[in-house]
Amino acid sequence: MEKLPVQANHFSSSNGSSDISHLAGGYQNIDSKELRVAIPVTLAGICLVGFAGNFLVFAVLINNARRGKTSMINSLILNMSVADLLIMLFCVPFRAVAFSSSSWILGWFICKSADWFLQSCLASKSFTLAVLAKACFMYVTHPNKQVQIQHQRIAALITTIWTLAFILPIPHWLFATVRHEAGKVMCISETPGRASSFMAVFAKLYPALVYCLPVICTFMYHWKAFRMCKRRGSKTQNLRNHIRGRRLTVMLFSVSLASAIMCAPGWVAWLWVRHTARGEPSPPPAFALLSQVLVFSLSSIDPLIFVAMSEEFKEGFLGLWKRLVSSKPRTSAALPAAPSQRRPSSTDSAPPAIPVPSQQEKSVQVPDRNPAQDKAESPTNKTANLVLSDMEQFWQDRQNAPATAEEDPIPWEHQSELEGPPCPETSVKDVIQEDGQ
Repeated sequence: MEKLPVQANHFSSSNGSSDISHLAGGYQNIDSKELRVAIPVTLAGICLVGFAGNFLVFAVLINNARRGKTSMINSLILNMSVADLLIMLFCVPFRAVAFSSSSWILGWFICKSADWFLQSCLASKSFTLAVLAKACFMYVTHPNKQVQIQHQRIAALITTIWTLAFILPIPHWLFATVRHEAGKVMCISETPGRASSFMAVFAKLYPALVYCLPVICTFMYHWKAFRMCKRRGSKTQNLRNHIRGRRLTVMLFSVSLASAIMCAPGWVAWLWVRHTARGEPSPPPAFALLSQVLVFSLSSIDPLIFVAMSEEFKEGFLGLWKRLVSSKPRTSAALPAAPSQRRPSSTDSAPPAIPVPSQQEKSVQVPDRNPAQDKAESPTNKTANLVLSDMEQFWQDRQNAPATAEEDPIPWEHQSELEGPPCPETSVKDVIQEDGQ
């Protein structure tokens, strides 16, 4: 691999010696062909991982909001995820193109807005982390209460965060321009001499407001939250909320620590460029490239921290994955096939099984049928055709072995044999039909 040349970040200005200029919109002094390929490929991988992870976080939080699980902490995490998605969509692709070319080819508007938009998203994340640390401390202080506020207040808080994030880096927009330098088109930030005093104050105040002060507030609230968790370790009444508050504190502290560590080289390079006089050494190109790659990598690391340290996000990811996987089979199974398109299966083509009558049912069956019997078997006369087995046996015993006068249970039927001619024998079926009629 070719050695990365060290070139100056400052350029001479045609307007006068008092003007100060430095690169903007990405480092454009890469002469190594290997780095022009390796860095854009690395940024493409970071972009894919970061977009997928933050999109899943966004989907889980939106799903929780639909089910009524809205809170200040979830809303602020959602705001961080939105900032990371914006960085992945509108910052990383243009930086990859800028790194792959030795001159600026993206036009004037992208040159003006590249650094401003990136700094706005980073400022929004920094402010959100500070507010998240305070919300975490409030949750640990009152573990039995969810830190919930009204939707209007949540919207007002997020609007305030983004308004400050868009206003503070406005000088990045004002002084960025496209200029021809040494036969190349370069995107630079050029500060005119009349604005040098303002930029001197801005170069000191802006990092303090956007990075130093939020980091100090974030770690101060996390330290208080850890102390509260330690103090309530043996006195808490609701152990489940206590453990949940402790895990939440560890998760948010990890996100804040990763943000502070990975953004620090970028701020060192930012201050180095703006506090270096003309003729003094500028930040090494390798350090400038590494600092920007670390800043973009942070957007893909945050979702991994959420998944690794939060059971809620794990369950949400698994539920979302199962829903995406099982959505198509459920849809096809829910739609019944049309009658004309149904294929006859083995169960449909087989004839229905005919039940075999039992021994008792065989004794009840009558071989001969006539229209009178069909009429008697109508729905209105079904009860008349039900003959129990014990009743049938009773009538057969009475016909085969007639009882004596003393043992005869129905002597009035046998009185006709003594008084008159014998009457015709009555069958069991005729008696049942008469009773039914």
